[in-house]
Amino acid sequence: MTDQNILYLVGVVIILLFFMWLGWRIRKAWKNFLFSRIRRRGQLGEENAIKILEKNGYQVVQSQVSFPGYMFVDDLKQEFDVRPDFIVEKDGLKYLAEVKTGDAALTKNRGTRRQLLEYTKVGNTDTVILVDATNGKVQKIRFSDYDDPT
Repeated sequence: MTDQNILYLVGVVIILLFFMWLGWRIRKAWKNFLFSRIRRRGQLGEENAIKILEKNGYQVVQSQVSFPGYMFVDDLKQEFDVRPDFIVEKDGLKYLAEVKTGDAALTKNRGTRRQLLEYTKVGNTDTVILVDATNGKVQKIRFSDYDDPT
């Protein structure tokens, strides 16, 4: 190989590395943009949810509160946290409230049901509030026990 070929090869490698770095930076900037957009949409959704809750007679007591929970895996205690969007109050009763949009706000959505059921277990309650921020609806969700036929 001649010196000229080696310089050419080194130049090509440097250019390739530069474009790889540039692509990585663009991808990272795009992900940050999308994340900030999603976060902003979530903030607007929660602000809208407060208005929906108040319109339906609920008062927001606290937002983004964290509840500790635990489970046993092979007899070893594992701790975790759940974080409902709000604690709300109506007629002297307090509820955990979760805000959802789109299909996630439907009670037939398996992930939403599981999340709400987890809130009832960790929050030691049988009733939670589901706020459909897309349609402006508030639903009181109660999970029945196996021995409760109603």
